[in-house]
Amino acid sequence: MPTPRAGQRATNRAPRTPRVYQRTIARLTRMAVDEGYGADRTRRTLHFLLHTHRGLNSPADYVDPKNVPEFEGDVAWFEVEKIERGGDHRWPWWRAVRQVEPPADA
Repeated sequence: MPTPRAGQRATNRAPRTPRVYQRTIARLTRMAVDEGYGADRTRRTLHFLLHTHRGLNSPADYVDPKNVPEFEGDVAWFEVEKIERGGDHRWPWWRAVRQVEPPADA
């Protein structure tokens, strides 16, 4: 026979917001490819490279296009956050929060 609290332990908890490990200002560079020819030619963004004040952090520092707000051009400055893993991510990942003006020393 189950204990009186068994139902309480089995209830789902409300999802919580992911923890932010790091927040910084960084330059994002769009990596894109042109697909098709002539009038059917389209441009697709593969990912964004993440550059901070130390340069490119590592070859693996990139931001998925679904985690970056739309902007004009191929290079822009953003406030970015490194978020804890969770959901379909197996490691901490970067997301762009908002576009900002470049730093004075950039």
